[in-house]
Amino acid sequence: MSKILIKSGRVIDPAQNLDEVTDILIEDDKIVKIGDIEAEKDTNVILAAGRIVMPGAIDLHVHLRDLGQAYKETIETGTLAARKGGVTTVFAMPNTTPQLCSVSAIQQYKDLAKDARVHLEIIGAITKHLEGSELANIEEYTQFGIKHISDDGYDVNDETILRAAYEKAKELNMTVVTHPEMDDVGEGGVMNEGRVSDELGVPGQPNEKESRAVERAIFMARETGAKAHVTHITTAESVQLVRDAKAEGLNVTADVTAHHIMLTEDIILTIGALGKVNPPLRTEQDRLALIEGIKDGTIDCMITDHAPHSEEEKSGDIREAAFGFSEIEVLVPATITELYHNQGMELIDVIELLTSAPAKIGEVAAGTLEEGSIADITIVNLDKAIVVDRHKLVSKGKNCPFHEMSLKGWPEKTIVAGAIYES
Repeated sequence: MSKILIKSGRVIDPAQNLDEVTDILIEDDKIVKIGDIEAEKDTNVILAAGRIVMPGAIDLHVHLRDLGQAYKETIETGTLAARKGGVTTVFAMPNTTPQLCSVSAIQQYKDLAKDARVHLEIIGAITKHLEGSELANIEEYTQFGIKHISDDGYDVNDETILRAAYEKAKELNMTVVTHPEMDDVGEGGVMNEGRVSDELGVPGQPNEKESRAVERAIFMARETGAKAHVTHITTAESVQLVRDAKAEGLNVTADVTAHHIMLTEDIILTIGALGKVNPPLRTEQDRLALIEGIKDGTIDCMITDHAPHSEEEKSGDIREAAFGFSEIEVLVPATITELYHNQGMELIDVIELLTSAPAKIGEVAAGTLEEGSIADITIVNLDKAIVVDRHKLVSKGKNCPFHEMSLKGWPEKTIVAGAIYES
């Protein structure tokens, strides 16, 4: 039996409302005790004084590119990047090649997932091949333990099919994860519609493109009673819609990315196509509305929407470049930098956005340091500042918009199921 003793760290576990300097004992892959613990013989001791000891972070929204796009990322490289960034559980979106809409494709993906370096959950497609025209055989997903469905990258525009998806999700106790984007609004937009798109002379996406889709998701949740999760919201209007839905008592949750709470459309004037993402970076007013939504509990958790691309795909004209950022390695420090260091939120509340809150939405036995739980732990140096160098990322995708930005609060060690890794 292997033993690890994490000694004298500031242990923060929002699931237990725990924030105190104490010790954690791990035996094999489980946390067995929290308290004042003396090291026994053959125990691997980690001295964590002055460090934050938190549950491993959970990312509900990543694109690992396997199947079919291994030149951008693989399950192995993407989860290595996650582990380096203190993320111990990831949820993979279904827009692979082939798409995760059938038993055969999902089984093929699960076979590849044996290479994963962190815990990997799968989100199944709503429609066959993500085409929006025919509902996938969602019942088949249950044999794989899949609890979430999404056509991420697309919204389901046929409302008859969308309603059927919500009804099926209600029947199977699944959650519908909505990529909120109305195809008939702002078609062809490559960034936020506004001052910067006007200055650059490129088509933009108005806030309405997102907020109308959020409104539709809430309507479907109200009509069917299904659980609805709206992912990567970006606008003040969307925040208010989710706020009102929660006040109404609907089973609606929402997440936001690190880049949308830290960056605005203005960065595109500096970094060009590297700043192209969908949904787009918005205005300062929208950014502040997102932060307010986090503070008042409207927004439930943080994600990355990790979307690695090759250098060629992200270079050149913004009209032609691919949408998306490689971000999973900086989720923890970016969140801590903005919400704790810049916004002054309580640290336990910030950590909740990365751990117990996404665990609850994802319905996984993770995101906690409770005795008996799997030993997924991230040890963070709260005051460690590093200037991001996108070229040094573990991910194959170097398309990180935080390049040359200083972030403060980096993981130093990540423990996955009782195994220790340097971050």
